[in-house]
Amino acid sequence: MTGAGDRLTIDDVRAALVVGPREELEWEGFGRAAVLVPVLDRADGPALLFTVRASHLARHAGQIAFPGGRQEPGEDAVAAALRETREEVGLVVPGDDVLGALDDHPSPYGLIATPVVARVVWPAVLELQASEVEATFVVPLEVLRRTTPTWEDRVTNGIARRLHRYDVAGHSIWGLTGNVVRDLLLRIEAPAATEAP
Repeated sequence: MTGAGDRLTIDDVRAALVVGPREELEWEGFGRAAVLVPVLDRADGPALLFTVRASHLARHAGQIAFPGGRQEPGEDAVAAALRETREEVGLVVPGDDVLGALDDHPSPYGLIATPVVARVVWPAVLELQASEVEATFVVPLEVLRRTTPTWEDRVTNGIARRLHRYDVAGHSIWGLTGNVVRDLLLRIEAPAATEAP
């Protein structure tokens, strides 16, 4: 994979998703959710698109998140992530642009979230659903890669979790979203499973 001084490309992200198995969680009493990790394919290198949740929401108000939500009956994670992204920010992501998935992550609200990673041609027109999303912002993967996260341990519903935080671009990306970012970056930095020793 890339070295610390190499410039990231969308192909690096694609290759990162085939490094090692992903962790799939099935916990009794937990529902299923999915989020889309939109990797923006830009001329100056890939970036991630984040949303700022609407301030009036009962849960996650004002927090940084990826588009996503609960899976509907009959949906798999990919279908749910693509639907939620279309509904929340107006991005229609073709199924062919899905690159893969990261480890499942538990949320404190009794859901297991599957992060689905997809390439998004950028720039694109966004149409924010005001009832859920207040704003969006973009952070280059290179910036996140050079940012050392902080972390804290929390126990939620009797489950110990380590939550990572990335303070970048005037925003604090933490919790489930911070953990998803860390998972993606660790995979990008890992040696490719197919590389010769």
